[in-house]
This record gives sequence, structure tokens and C-alpha cells, in this order.
Amino acid sequence: MKDVQYEWRAHRWSRWGPAHLVRRRNAIEVQLGDVVVGIDLTDRRPAAERQAAPYRSVFADGVPVTWNGEQVATVTTSSGGRTGLARRQQLAVTGDDRFVLPGLAFTHRALPLMLTLRSGAGSLVASRRWASPLNMAVTEWSIVREHDLVPPKVAREARPEHIALWLAVKEALAV
Repeated sequence: MKDVQYEWRAHRWSRWGPAHLVRRRNAIEVQLGDVVVGIDLTDRRPAAERQAAPYRSVFADGVPVTWNGEQVATVTTSSGGRTGLARRQQLAVTGDDRFVLPGLAFTHRALPLMLTLRSGAGSLVASRRWASPLNMAVTEWSIVREHDLVPPKVAREARPEHIALWLAVKEALAV
């Protein structure tokens, strides 16, 4: 437990909660009921390459996803398209069919942080447009240090592992 930077619980009152998130130096793990989803944010590039491009996202090379301890997927930056603070960026999710639904991908933008997890059937988990600035303010300036006062919009067909993955990727993008 020495490498734990912080942890928090949130969304106690949502139909799918509560969520318990643990942030380690190079990993994020989210527990939602019996499901534990983790992402490994280790930058595997050689030291010289990391120094030459220190702001390159780890998602460019792929971030492994574990589901209850088993690696099942990889989240990578989709090729093509310009990105920026206000432009949307795509993150593709590929891997085991038990975890990865057809067309599973993230869409996100930085200011304010808006993140959507979609599959071929439609949106599974998404930031609420009006709540993103509120959640950012509560997280940064609240005395009680509550995290995400307003839960994301979750479709009925969203499975707990996909909600946990959304929470983990959101935390990785917020830092």
C-alpha cells in the first residue's frame, strides 16, 4: 500500500454505486461491487524517448486494462483527426470479446473534461454536460474533498465493468 497516492469513494446513492478508486503511481484501480477494473499507466518507452517527448500520452502506445486481475483489453489513441483542448479525441478499446463490446470507444475533450464510452449500440457511460464544471469545482475547491458530486449518465445496458473502466479512464485523463 506504500505506492498508493490517494483513494476515494463516490456515487453511494447511484443505482450502480458505490465506486472505490485507488490511484497508484502508474496505475488506477476501480472497484464497483464484485468487479475490479484496472489500467496500467506505465510509460514503457526508453528514457531518452521519454525525455524527448515528455508530454506524450501513454494512450498513444496503449494502456492495458485488467478485469478482476486478468488482462482483457487495451485502450489506445485512435489515429487520425486533429485534437486540442476543445476538440474531441477518440480512444479505441480492443481486446477480449467477453469485455470489449463491438465498436467500444471513448470520446473525450479536456476543457471541461467530458468523457463518453460508446459501443456500437450507443452511449454506455457519459459525463453530464452541465455537471462537468460543477464536479471539477467540487473536486478542486471543496473543503470536504468530495469527488464527482454528480454521477455520470449510465445507460441501463451498461455493465459494471464498463462503468468502472469509464471511471478509471476519467481519472487518468483528469490528472
